[in-house]
Amino acid sequence: MNTLFKTDKKIRLGIWGLGRGMDFYASCRALNYDVVAGCDYNAHMRAGFLKANPGARVTADAAEFLAMDFDAVLLATFCVAHGPDAIACLRAGKHVLSEVTAFHTMAEGVQLVEEVEKHKLVYNLAENYPFSAANMWLERKWREGFFGDLMYAEFEYVHECRSLAYTYIDGTPIQPGNQLHSWRSWLNGHYYNTHSLGPMMHITGLRPTRVVSLPGTVGLRGYPSRGPNAGKKGGVAPSLITMSNGSVVRNLMGATTSDSHHQRIWGTNAAAEMVDFKLRVRVGATGHGRMLEVNPRWDALGEMAAKTGHGGGDFWVLYYFARHILFGEPGPFEIYKACDCTIPGILAFRSSFENGQAYDVPDFRDPAQRQAWRHDHFDQPKLDPRTALFPKKQDTSVTLHFSETMRDLIKTSVLVRAYRDAKRIMADLNNPSAVGEAVDQLLPAVPLLQKSQSMAKRIIRRHPASLGARVLTDMLDLSEPAISGAPGFAASLRKERARLDRQADDKWVSPFISAWRVSKLVKKSGAGLAAARSVRLTDTALRWTVQTVTTTGPAAGFLNVHVLAGKEDGLVHALCRVRARVGGEWEVRLGHDGGAALFVDRQRVLQQRERRNPAKPDRTVGRVKLAKGVHTLQVTLDTEAGEGWGFFLRFAIPAGKRKRGAERVFPELV
Repeated sequence: MNTLFKTDKKIRLGIWGLGRGMDFYASCRALNYDVVAGCDYNAHMRAGFLKANPGARVTADAAEFLAMDFDAVLLATFCVAHGPDAIACLRAGKHVLSEVTAFHTMAEGVQLVEEVEKHKLVYNLAENYPFSAANMWLERKWREGFFGDLMYAEFEYVHECRSLAYTYIDGTPIQPGNQLHSWRSWLNGHYYNTHSLGPMMHITGLRPTRVVSLPGTVGLRGYPSRGPNAGKKGGVAPSLITMSNGSVVRNLMGATTSDSHHQRIWGTNAAAEMVDFKLRVRVGATGHGRMLEVNPRWDALGEMAAKTGHGGGDFWVLYYFARHILFGEPGPFEIYKACDCTIPGILAFRSSFENGQAYDVPDFRDPAQRQAWRHDHFDQPKLDPRTALFPKKQDTSVTLHFSETMRDLIKTSVLVRAYRDAKRIMADLNNPSAVGEAVDQLLPAVPLLQKSQSMAKRIIRRHPASLGARVLTDMLDLSEPAISGAPGFAASLRKERARLDRQADDKWVSPFISAWRVSKLVKKSGAGLAAARSVRLTDTALRWTVQTVTTTGPAAGFLNVHVLAGKEDGLVHALCRVRARVGGEWEVRLGHDGGAALFVDRQRVLQQRERRNPAKPDRTVGRVKLAKGVHTLQVTLDTEAGEGWGFFLRFAIPAGKRKRGAERVFPELV
């Protein structure tokens, strides 16, 4: 008996679409599913399915597949075919768990709803992004009333998956090699809206009621349908959506130069944001309330889900689908909520296509509202993936290499660009060693880069006016072939790497000083920092406190004086003692959020009255000579009416004195 559901009953499952479908195998094994059948037109996908599910049957024919004896279909066919394919499954007597989105036109949506109602079978949308630990925590707290009513939200699914226009989901180039992916090569980002809208709906329990979007025609290079055409694949796709309580949501999809799955949500009692998958909550029902970091934890079932892959989301959609079938408990995205989540994407594209025309989002629970859309077949103009790239009379000796060449050119050209761009801004980087890391990533890829550049040029010369030539040229331009294609490019990179190693600042600086004795806040005289004096630890009136700062993470080495001195105006003295193992000259490097002065053995050696944002913690630099032995360091910080936060301090070896082994003799804390 499966202890999750307390029943011996198994759901015999067929998987239609074995590319995305292969991600579900582990979750099926953890739940009440027996995978007994599979269907895919692609032979290597069918072979992978049989290897993972021995004993199952597999076919390339959809009618043969649907005639097999099983209970439910996990539908993972091409996105734009989900509506008709789900209807075929229902007519064959199968429950349906459909990958996103549920349908591609409004007319398909009406027909799908009515087929589910007619056959009284279970339909769930496999929208899995609501089921991360963070989003499930937010949903629980929203249901408890912690956040109050929704005011506004911003949810994003910005995903640059350019290579998937030319490969299958597992990275294998499209075959034949002179064709595009069936739908990823042209589908506008608005249609793929559920990974951002779905979590927002699930967290708040609200449904969308109105949507509007403005057109955007700027896209990334290398996409087949970028630019001012009807598709605009390869650009951003934002929409504004009114929710059922009167709040507004910005829903953002598409492809840019920065992937983003950020979420920001404002309630009337509290607000939350998830940036780089770190969840923070602002409390106090005020704009300047405390911001608290949350560590959402899985329960035991969540721990099981996380082990099945894909962040646990695939487990949860299968879990709710099984519960719906076995016990009649509707899943979070049953047919009507699947419509609520899918329709805003269709209408957002239509709105942008019509230059910002707003649309009400119909509720397909209501037959009268369905009727108004029954014959609405509005659809995005699309490319023909079979014929769009090259003319009918083409030189297949080169064009059949297109998809593999494009895949490899995308993979390698972005590495060239990352190196070249990092080098251009190296002087302003907090971590200049990132340039060396970019070289390390690029060097092994140079042979593949140059091979793909060579084949791309052959294809372009043969069919210069083709769409295939245009996208290849896009990626060639990105890789700057005059430089990266040169025979000596790899050798020049190796020389560059050696030079960066010699110049790398990180090697020649000490760790930040991590322990200080810090005084109380001292009232400033009229001369302020300029009149600051050296002090002694024996001055008990200063009420010294020992403060140890973190040695790891983004705040490593930063002494935050607000913790001790509050946010008033004044001076704070911080003292430490270091031992120089050898005598010599050192750089002292100070990063300070507030005016600062440095005293060494009670002598002022640095003063910078201006605040210097310490995001780069070496902004103020001076030199000191230290004899062998123990020395006292004093930093005096001007808190500037609470605006001065704190400082970093470390030693560095001056550029003219750097030699092998020199970094081993930094002054050490006593």
